Amino acid sequence: MQVSVEATTKLERRMTITVPVNTLDDAFDKRIAKLAKTVKANGYRPGKTPIEYVRQRYSDTARQEALSEVIQSSLYAAMNQEKLNPAGVPVVEPKNILPGEPLEFIATFEIFPTVDAAHFDLKSIEKQTAKITDSDVENALNRLRQRDIKWHPVDRPAAEKDQVVIDFRGSIDGTVFAGGEAHDFPIIIGSRSMIPGFEEGLIGLSVGAEKVLQVTFPENYHAKEFAGKAAEFAVTVHKVSEPQLPALDEAAIKKLGVKSGKLEDLTAEIRKNLDRELDRIVNAKLKNKVFDHLLEQNPLDIPKAMIEREGKRIHDELHPHHAGKDHGHSAAEMAAFDAPAKRNVALGLLVAQLIKQHQLVVDKARVTEYIAHLSSLYENPTEVATWYEKNQQAMSEVEMQVLEEQVIEKLLENVQVTDNMLTYNELIAG
Repeated sequence: MQVSVEATTKLERRMTITVPVNTLDDAFDKRIAKLAKTVKANGYRPGKTPIEYVRQRYSDTARQEALSEVIQSSLYAAMNQEKLNPAGVPVVEPKNILPGEPLEFIATFEIFPTVDAAHFDLKSIEKQTAKITDSDVENALNRLRQRDIKWHPVDRPAAEKDQVVIDFRGSIDGTVFAGGEAHDFPIIIGSRSMIPGFEEGLIGLSVGAEKVLQVTFPENYHAKEFAGKAAEFAVTVHKVSEPQLPALDEAAIKKLGVKSGKLEDLTAEIRKNLDRELDRIVNAKLKNKVFDHLLEQNPLDIPKAMIEREGKRIHDELHPHHAGKDHGHSAAEMAAFDAPAKRNVALGLLVAQLIKQHQLVVDKARVTEYIAHLSSLYENPTEVATWYEKNQQAMSEVEMQVLEEQVIEKLLENVQVTDNMLTYNELIAG
């Protein structure tokens, strides 16, 4: 077998493979001999059919199977010989498959990028952080109460935060458009669930009032046929209600999961959860900053096949009901996942190199601590911890998270980390 390799780009390889005539002939003869043992023909017992009959009857099928087998085996052998590791499925293009002549074909593929060393040089980095205040706890408590909000009809003009039930009919240039009409439609003023100007136009209206709202669809509106266009909405108000938050009595507090029913225990639990979420956000933001610098200092060419695979994985993670199925998306739609996919793949390669470079080994004690932390978020922590211990894939993911934390710590060993104190709301909004 003869092999020649051409580097068409940094990662793409064009491999030409020439296979001797006898290799394909031998594979063909073996296929015919195998068929002869099972083929049934009139007048002959199974396995006794003349080889010439089998050759004449099944020649085309056997030759195609032999060709496929030889191409696959010789391609695998050629890659081993040349020490090439394809990042995706090679595209095979036969050059010569004439009878009595050597088989020649071309395989085009991308190889995995080589990362010989990962560099990281940084003098200082800013770490965004915050402290949970009583106001943050109160806001979180109010958000919990919002889940059981009750709406009470009022005999007054609508105001901010009121719920208004209306009929509306939208038109553009005097023509009613599809989807622009609804009856008994509830809207909370200030929820920003409608286009700009719509909710504001309802303020001051009482039950029975009619009004034509003049609004403009945003330029980035999801339905492109409406984007940037002026519209009129004729509205009729049927009901105005004001919100009433549930009382924080013992029954309500128990309903929120606090067995004692005491307000101080509820606020303590809220503060604990906010502190936990704060730690997660602070660490995630710092990690992303470190990784941004790592990527900037170590630019990599990433194979298209790896980007596509990771893009599909991200898509399936966002749309789990589509996992493993044909997404039905155009190439342009899937291209939206290219940037995060490329980032993930590049970081995976660099982190793997850093683990090797610094001879890092996963800290088992931290893995146990990490699982205990995750388990504490559930009603039965022991069952959750046992599930992780028995689920190899889940355990591997946890170990990788811990290793990433160890990599971050290693990279920041000689970097001055400066805290930038924000409010909790500023931190989660940024």
